[in-house]
Amino acid sequence: MAYPRSALLFGLSALAFASPAAAVRPTAGSLYLRARAAEAFGDTPAANAGFAALLAQMPANAMITNQAYRQAMQAGDMALAVRAAHMLEAQKAVPSDARILLALEQIKARDWVKARTATELLAQDGAFGFLAPYFSAWIAVGSGQGDALALAEGGRSLPLASTYYPEQRALLLIAIGRANEASAGLRPEAVPQLPARVKGPEEGLSPLLVHVATDLGRQQYGPVGMLLARMGTYVAPEYGVGWVMLAQLLQRMQRADLALAALDHVDPSDPVGVDARALRIALLNDSGKHEQALSEALVATKGTSAGIDDWGRAGDLYLILSRPAEAAQAFAKALAIAEAAHAPTDLIWPLLLQQGGALDLAGNWPAAKAAYERSLIMAPEEPTVLNQVGYSEIEHHEDIARASAMIAKANRLRPDDPAITDSLGWVLHLQGKTNEAIPLLEKAAAGNPAEAAINEHLGDAYWATGRVYEARYAWRAALLTAEDKDKARLAAKIDTGLDKTTAAP
Repeated sequence: MAYPRSALLFGLSALAFASPAAAVRPTAGSLYLRARAAEAFGDTPAANAGFAALLAQMPANAMITNQAYRQAMQAGDMALAVRAAHMLEAQKAVPSDARILLALEQIKARDWVKARTATELLAQDGAFGFLAPYFSAWIAVGSGQGDALALAEGGRSLPLASTYYPEQRALLLIAIGRANEASAGLRPEAVPQLPARVKGPEEGLSPLLVHVATDLGRQQYGPVGMLLARMGTYVAPEYGVGWVMLAQLLQRMQRADLALAALDHVDPSDPVGVDARALRIALLNDSGKHEQALSEALVATKGTSAGIDDWGRAGDLYLILSRPAEAAQAFAKALAIAEAAHAPTDLIWPLLLQQGGALDLAGNWPAAKAAYERSLIMAPEEPTVLNQVGYSEIEHHEDIARASAMIAKANRLRPDDPAITDSLGWVLHLQGKTNEAIPLLEKAAAGNPAEAAINEHLGDAYWATGRVYEARYAWRAALLTAEDKDKARLAAKIDTGLDKTTAAP
């Protein structure tokens, strides 16, 4: 196989027929249903409004208040989040992460007395208390009272805080006018990332929160990381890295709408503007907005700084939109830039594979074969190349023996890759060795049960050996995830069986 390219429903009907009186003064129950339904359907403004109304009606309900806080934080309604956090504090039910928000609120307000009190409470927290020494240090900078560097030393000895000490010390040194000392103790690659100026506590605390969020995301604590990233953008809205990290965490939570809204805050001229643009295009594509994603990708290719990645993204999107000829042209431009820059071969051969695939889909097999052969010369031991080139040659009835040898070599190099295992099994089936092929195809299907091509190959092989019930089961599995162009063929052989017109290509 060639590598792939590139409940609260019941509440809605009840709400639709609400009485005029209910519209004037909704009950707490109906407000809750509306808020949760809006939350479930991604209607962020309605969810926030619903929870805000609930807080007004049920200010002593800790469960409602906590849900309002979580919804507001995810959606970025920081006024509602701060309000809910204060209510949770009054209810003696404040969650650990809200302690951070309450301290940040006072730091932003420059109320240093309340900020110190909030930080003392944060220090007593078991989850995020390790942040308190750095909060204290930045309060000292902002208030002009206390030794910021000495206060930050408290974080150096805490297991969870020590990771962030070098950067925090460097930012503190810049903030207090000792920038010439800031690079000492930092990893060499971190030095160029230091800002020239740190104007206040917000610019020191935002990187801290975003880095903790990043680490939490790596440890599969994405929702918690999202909360800290959101706080990083709350305290320093101009910090582009924070918005990009927040968008990445929201993407993992399948909230593309909120992720896109976060990226709107990144200035295109920001050093992370390129990363924000790439993530935005990916989010649009993942949301099914392929045309919009392509439009934005093409804008990037028109700039004087357009590079390999810009043209490569455009090529991928052309393929998704079934425009292979234009995809091939985009990959050709990416290749030209790469070759002009004397890029390493491990950057060029993947582009050749993509160009070859696009040319093949566009009906230009000779040009596709030439691109494939170039990739094979560059990476003769790369399993992906061996599999793609070999499988494509089989599809075009080229030298079957040579193609089979390439796929067998790819399988030896990467025996647990479902795509390569499928290719090897399919080649054996085409050579009449179906009994040898079936175990390989079954292994491939177990490794990637959602891949339509693998399931179809397995079904064809089953049918050839008389296992008709299992064949139809495999074809039905293929039909679930098949591309539109393949569905009619699959449906036909499920109904009437395998023949020359319905065989897998």
